[in-house]
Amino acid sequence: MSKTMSQGLLDIYVAPKQLLDALPAKKGWSWLPFILLLVSSAFASWWLFQGMSPEWLVEQQIAASAHKMTPAEIEQSRALFGQMADKMPLIALGSAIVMTPIILALLALYLMLVGNPGTKRAYGDWYALAVWSYMPYLLVMLGLMVLIAVSNDPNLPLNAANFLSINQLLLGLQPGDAWFAWADNLNLIYFWMVGLMATGLHSWSGYSPVKSTLLAALPLLIIFGLWAVFI
Repeated sequence: MSKTMSQGLLDIYVAPKQLLDALPAKKGWSWLPFILLLVSSAFASWWLFQGMSPEWLVEQQIAASAHKMTPAEIEQSRALFGQMADKMPLIALGSAIVMTPIILALLALYLMLVGNPGTKRAYGDWYALAVWSYMPYLLVMLGLMVLIAVSNDPNLPLNAANFLSINQLLLGLQPGDAWFAWADNLNLIYFWMVGLMATGLHSWSGYSPVKSTLLAALPLLIIFGLWAVFI
């Protein structure tokens, strides 16, 4: 089992069971990964938008939904987006700060609901599992920062953070294609997170590997399954 928090920060990527087996007894270990997730997502979101020109921001936002709008609606949207363009770095930063804890809280609630029938644990324990299971997202944010740093043009696509999506890796769909948003949001990193949650459920609740994997994958299957139905 992981003996220190610093070792746990490595183990979550290379030997997650060692960390997750030790985690219930280490109540204070989840603060640092939580802060890392919060700071990295907020900073990367701010950095992505702060270098973009207002004109680029507006046209990128229009391009994402122009196929669904009339010419009049496009002009109205262009005026609205133009008013918000210079505020987008702060909006992105604030959204990351607010949404990251909320997403983790919802994930922790789900894990508690499906995990407690196996072994009763406090909500805070499940929040810790949610935080550690989300740590692959830290690599996405670090990757985004590298992309921003090495780019010669600050006007990056708005979906630059989705560089591990099945769309950007495999399909190459464009805005306006029916499956674009679905495929561009289905990130391969989610499957890593599912694996970590499954490992946690197997370790903490005593479920079989198959049951743990199905329970861990269920939110992803529901979200993208229902989304696919309505495309």
